[in-house]
Amino acid sequence: MSRPQKHTAQSSLGKYNYLLFDSVFAFNAFVDHEIQQLSKTNASRWNNVVQSTTQNLNSGTEWYGNPTPKDIEELNEHRTFSGMELVRKIQPQIKDRLAKYLDYLEDAALPKPKMTYNDRGLGVFSFERAAMAMFKNFPIDTRTPVNTAVSQMNIELDNHSINTSVKTVYAYFRDKQMSYPAMQLFIMAGGNANVQGDQLLYVGLACAELVEFLELRGISVEVNVMLGTSFSNQVAMACVRVKRFQDKLDKNQLLLISSDPRYFRFRGFKSLVALSNYFGLTIPSGLGSITTQMGTAFAKAINSKGFVFEQSYAMETAVKEVTQIIENYKTQLAV
Repeated sequence: MSRPQKHTAQSSLGKYNYLLFDSVFAFNAFVDHEIQQLSKTNASRWNNVVQSTTQNLNSGTEWYGNPTPKDIEELNEHRTFSGMELVRKIQPQIKDRLAKYLDYLEDAALPKPKMTYNDRGLGVFSFERAAMAMFKNFPIDTRTPVNTAVSQMNIELDNHSINTSVKTVYAYFRDKQMSYPAMQLFIMAGGNANVQGDQLLYVGLACAELVEFLELRGISVEVNVMLGTSFSNQVAMACVRVKRFQDKLDKNQLLLISSDPRYFRFRGFKSLVALSNYFGLTIPSGLGSITTQMGTAFAKAINSKGFVFEQSYAMETAVKEVTQIIENYKTQLAV
């Protein structure tokens, strides 16, 4: 496989060593390849992760979500978000909590364009609207006997014109802003050891709701998930694109890499070791830590106008982040 290009950036939190990936598939392929190239010390760190994971699974822990995975192989091959039952339970609650904020924001910040119709040819012709009042027109020309005979013959042959009494048959979006700039979203994935598995879900679901809200208003959104660790005054980070501006959001990919404890707490740990090794760093035995504002500092270093979801482990926190991002975006538009 091709070797991804190494990047570095300086921030208030220290030096960032980072890689950019166009897809979750490319990221997984890199991790699986690099884990075979580990230095002796990093290999020891990874072996410790595998051993502790086996012990955790044998104890029946819920640290990897519920139900507990059967074995290491199940975790290593995990490619599909496993918490859809939990999503069906939590997502309506998030929608309900977000409703009052989104209603306010729709009126005060980013109104959704409304469909309207005109008779001036502006927009797209709506056959359905015209069909509501269609009628057959049988014109009879009586200027001469021949014209009269032709008109009568056309009636017999059912030759007629079809008209509609509805004149406003061209549809367009009223008050649609054509100049909304696209939005780049960044999500800091994972959580430190004290975070329960199911708590990782909130940030991914909140992001999905935000993407839907924005794209209904004609705002193109790119979504990137950051996986990284901080140690020795520097950060090893992967930035994985899970949605291009022009694509529909694949919720499975988003939730898998941002919010699935089965993924982050095995393959995610695997990626932290692989990333550190790729940059010639020796990862500490505890695999480093996710520090406050680590995701924000990174996103701002590579795109000063990007918007960041830091880790949200409760519904209210996730809802607050969605609201703040939309309000910040509106403020940015006014500058």
